[in-house]
Amino acid sequence: MTAPERARLRDRDDLSVYWDNHLRVAFEESAPHDLPAMVEASLAHVQMMKERGVLPERRADLLLRGLHTLIQRWGWGEGRGTGYHGPRHLDFTSQAEDPYYRLECELAKACAIPTSELDVQLARSRNDLDAGVFRMILRRDVLDITDLLLQTAQDTLAVASNGVKWLLTGHTHRRPAQPTTVGHVLSGLAESMLSQATELLSVYDELNVSPLGSAAFAGTDIEIDAARVADLLGFDSSFIASYEAVAGAEHFMRLAAIYARISATTARWARVLQEWMNFGWVKTPAEFSQGSSIMPQKQNPVVLEHMVSMSGASNGDLLSTMTTIAAGWYEDSNNATTDVQKHLWASGDRLVRLLRLHDGVMRGFEIGALPSAQQMVEAGITTTSVSEALATKGVPWRAAHDIVGGLFRSGSPLTWSLASVQQALLDAGADPELAELVMSAGLHPEAVLARVQAGSPGVDAVKAAVAQQQGRLAQLQSGGDVRRAHLAEARKALMELTRQSLPPAVHVFGDANLDVVVRGVCALPEPGTEVLVRGIASRLGGSAANSATHAARAGARTLLSAVVGEDATGHLLRDVLEQEGVLLDMDPTASAPTGVTVAVEDTGRDRAFLSSTGAAEAMTFERRELPDAGTYVLFAGYFLVPALREGTGLSFLEAARAAGCHTALDTGHPAQGWGAAEQRQLLEDVLPQVELFLPNESEACGLAGMEDPVDAARSIAARTGTTVVLKRGARGASVFAGGEQHDFPAPRVEVVDSTGAGDSLNGTLLAELAAGSSLAVATERAVAAASRHVSSTKS
Repeated sequence: MTAPERARLRDRDDLSVYWDNHLRVAFEESAPHDLPAMVEASLAHVQMMKERGVLPERRADLLLRGLHTLIQRWGWGEGRGTGYHGPRHLDFTSQAEDPYYRLECELAKACAIPTSELDVQLARSRNDLDAGVFRMILRRDVLDITDLLLQTAQDTLAVASNGVKWLLTGHTHRRPAQPTTVGHVLSGLAESMLSQATELLSVYDELNVSPLGSAAFAGTDIEIDAARVADLLGFDSSFIASYEAVAGAEHFMRLAAIYARISATTARWARVLQEWMNFGWVKTPAEFSQGSSIMPQKQNPVVLEHMVSMSGASNGDLLSTMTTIAAGWYEDSNNATTDVQKHLWASGDRLVRLLRLHDGVMRGFEIGALPSAQQMVEAGITTTSVSEALATKGVPWRAAHDIVGGLFRSGSPLTWSLASVQQALLDAGADPELAELVMSAGLHPEAVLARVQAGSPGVDAVKAAVAQQQGRLAQLQSGGDVRRAHLAEARKALMELTRQSLPPAVHVFGDANLDVVVRGVCALPEPGTEVLVRGIASRLGGSAANSATHAARAGARTLLSAVVGEDATGHLLRDVLEQEGVLLDMDPTASAPTGVTVAVEDTGRDRAFLSSTGAAEAMTFERRELPDAGTYVLFAGYFLVPALREGTGLSFLEAARAAGCHTALDTGHPAQGWGAAEQRQLLEDVLPQVELFLPNESEACGLAGMEDPVDAARSIAARTGTTVVLKRGARGASVFAGGEQHDFPAPRVEVVDSTGAGDSLNGTLLAELAAGSSLAVATERAVAAASRHVSSTKS
């Protein structure tokens, strides 16, 4: 007899049963959340060890560079700018059992070292790292959910404000009870949301305590600074007890509870709203409804059923969270930490969807046919008012309650006769003269609108409640914004601090000088005379300096290599560039003053220039180290800086490209015009070593010896093999590569000053390319940046 084929215990033969059925699944669930947060936590940890001298600066910088490479590769994956939702398609391999070990593998590759040489886990354990990363992820989720909850509350209050006079039947125990209004009910619902938001921010504060530095659970003998790590990551404080820092689960349980609580209240409201729709009091929204496959009249508000079901699932996540935590010992264990993640993430994601549905329904809230006064009276919901009216005339409450109850059992107030009411009063020993009061008090459900008691359905009372709730809502929104801003500021500061260890992404070589613009001059004054002009302005000049400035503004870590004089002008330029965030390789020279260009302009005529290259002529490439592979190297001011076009400069450019740098060139115009020597050198010697050539239309025509700039750019690209990005002024830019032309039109703007538009395009283009953008995307963004530049008064 042939034995039956055994069922497979794994889907991947390269993995063990345990790895395939648990570790792989856990990795695929958690890696998109964990890895970006682990990189951020590792940046702070390595930076702290660098500051404390725990790691040598050079070794720490290597790790920081590798971590920044991973950030560029994975990003933060932010939704609203905060949450971690990173690489969705990161294959699980047999070389890394969990996200941390995958981080080590990827970091070693980014640093070009074996994993055995990594120090990122020095004075740190997976225990405190996991605990810290979970808190970092969840605190951002809490802020996002709080924002969405408060938005829903705001929209609910808007309907409440409109509905202060929308009278309907209120229920208790699913039976008609008393008159109320839509505004009154929704004001109460909004109050519950504000309570939930208060709890969410309280949970955030408990989450926002750093466990990092507690290591396995007992800390470390290495002299680290846990408080510094907490500060770098935006935590409000560091742990008090290292044991609780990794073993604790109170924040998990509180979070699961508030998620379930929000869902439960939303579900209760959904059931009430569905009944209102069934009664026709609220119109059934078509956007949230489905029809019947057989009954043509049906319009089913199924979204409300889904909202109730979502609450049930949240309760299941709460139970799973509590049960899983309770199954673990009070120590670091997968039960109380790692295994809880998936329940909280699932519950949080579901809650976001639930609140979106809830808010969508509220924004589409449309009142239908409300119950009439007769219907409400017939339902008996005014009888409490009758009993209270009797009580105000001295009838004991229990007697009044019994009198009215007996009358209603015989019929609604609409059927009561004066004689029957008088008899009921006499039978109870009450004054029969109160019969008129009893007859009238039960006929006016709208009387509740005049009720003055705070918190009641009275119009003024509901308006006051809504105003108070809107004030509380604003305070909660402010509290969430402050917390979010704190995280954003901490991340920005961490990135700026650790980026100082990175090599520049863009390295510009060339000219830096002072531009002086004289406006309203047609000719030089006569000797010995003085002329008043419309204005004289000074600003940073030089194609290289301006290109570097725009690259830095676009977010690239940018280094400028140029030469200035040992004079006040040189110091001024250095200060301006440093304020722009440009890194400087600009040692001043005493051999020549800083270069200056004077531009003379007047209405109706082109500018004229008077230039002195000055110190720029002292630039040299001797003993200069090559930039790191991958750096975007730009030569700008080619005809103004002799070293750029001489043997050492050209050799440097060739060596940079051979070393893996991306080379670019902006020539400008030769002072003596385009001659055969300039054309030959560029076309035969220089441009074949350049990936990107960045001429304007005039420069392209001059170099190619053609009148049409498009033909000229196409010819240059075909002859040299370089990619030509032709700067076309108001027409934007065109890219010529591989025999193809791609145009990128400029947006229409009101031009204030076109000076420096080409440099703006240069810098932005290289910064975008360094950040990983495609050439098409980089060019489109560079054209947009240049357009903003010419329409702005900022230099």
